[in-house]
Amino acid sequence: MLLQLALVFIASFLFALALTPIVRQIAIQWGITDNPDNHRKLHGRVVARAGGTAVLGAVLLVCAPASLKFDLAELGSEHYTPYAALLTVMIGIWLLGLADDIWTLRGRQKLLGQLVLALILVFNGFQIPVLSVFGYPVELGYLAIPVSLVWLLATTNALNLIDGADGLCSTLGAVICGALGILASGNGHFGEAAIAFAMCGALLGFLVFNFPPASIFLGDSGSLLIGMVTGALAIRCSLEGATSVAMLGPLAILALPLMDSSMAILRRKLTGRSIYTTDRAHLHHSLKGRGLTDRGLLLVVSVLAAITAFGALVGQMFDQEWLALFAVLLVFGLLVMTKAFGHAEMVLVARRGSHFAMSFLEPARRTADITRHKAVRLQGTREWETVWTTLVEFAEREELSKLHLDLNVPWLEEGFHGTWQRSRLPDRLERWQTTLPIFGDGQIAGRIEVIGPAIEQHSLDSIARLVSLIEDLTPQVSRLLQSDPPDDSSGIPQSSEMRAASGERREAREEEVARS
Repeated sequence: MLLQLALVFIASFLFALALTPIVRQIAIQWGITDNPDNHRKLHGRVVARAGGTAVLGAVLLVCAPASLKFDLAELGSEHYTPYAALLTVMIGIWLLGLADDIWTLRGRQKLLGQLVLALILVFNGFQIPVLSVFGYPVELGYLAIPVSLVWLLATTNALNLIDGADGLCSTLGAVICGALGILASGNGHFGEAAIAFAMCGALLGFLVFNFPPASIFLGDSGSLLIGMVTGALAIRCSLEGATSVAMLGPLAILALPLMDSSMAILRRKLTGRSIYTTDRAHLHHSLKGRGLTDRGLLLVVSVLAAITAFGALVGQMFDQEWLALFAVLLVFGLLVMTKAFGHAEMVLVARRGSHFAMSFLEPARRTADITRHKAVRLQGTREWETVWTTLVEFAEREELSKLHLDLNVPWLEEGFHGTWQRSRLPDRLERWQTTLPIFGDGQIAGRIEVIGPAIEQHSLDSIARLVSLIEDLTPQVSRLLQSDPPDDSSGIPQSSEMRAASGERREAREEEVARS
């Protein structure tokens, strides 16, 4: 069995080596390329994509012929059906990703396609009816199908989200598939082990051309393929008996991409952004922000993925699942403690939790006078605190109820979040609320949300003064968005000067209105 799996790995590696240059040439001729846009795609050159075509081709050339030689009478449908279903779904998810590489699909269109393909897998053997946690079975019952679907969609999109640096997704995918192959072979699932080792070999063959500086990208045709396959393999590889699935091992093996996508969702929800918002605070962005080169990034990510995979495999070998959990916590703890990744998100969670806990201890009569204030630098080094301080001073002076600032400048890898509010907000019918964009250097750098008590004339005056303040902040934001941000001695106007400028502007407007 081990010799056969080794041959599968080698053959897939060689097929990928041969197919990738062909796919690259066709992609360039047909215009399936990734073009830099100075906003989200900062690679600085035109690069062919749809590299997942070469990966899929290599796997199918190895695994599809093998399926024709199975002795179905001996193998049984419980093994052959999932194998055939997974190969079929691999073609479907590749087509979905290829369509996105060519035409750029909407998020909901891709999600619908993923859901249909995940349903095919769920009804063909990739289901979690019984979840085993530390050896204790948990019957999912009617939740088996939705839990299985959520797992497959989560892994599919986690690998898609982390595909943001040369060679990263293919390297991470190779490590994950190799670990899942070992896990499957140890549990006697030869078909799943063959697909896992074929994927591992194909990804390493593709990595020869995807290694920094990459001459071809995986594209969604590749990253979605890897995510769907690894999620499906994780279910089958960890089967204990006919129905029980021990998920701690696969969770550990897939820890890095799941950790990255979880932190992205958490970060966006806690800052009030849409979960589809573009930012550059993913794991690879944060590690590169620490000074790593593209190749250094691949080395660090490979080591971190190897630690979690090793913990999962050793835990499986000695029947000690806690080792998988320990490996994940070790990696996450190292990233947070070194502020390499996840630190800002944990600060946001801690502050939100502390404010919630403190609300139970505050006397009811005094809560209206208590203000809560938190500001977190999500990424970058520029002095956004000067903007935030000016806004807080304004909120206190105008006796506002809530002030929320969210700055997101992905092309400069800058992000800042601040919230100031009173413990007790006015009822909805007794307050005014507005959201305004923050402009700088001709581009939207973020937004500000303000809530104030509804007092007839005072409310209108506060809104007018808020608009003037935002206009006065624009030059300061523009300077902070410059390539070389100025220091404190650069002459950026402070809040008192801004108030004076705002007053002068308001007086000029009033005079103009009076003349008209």
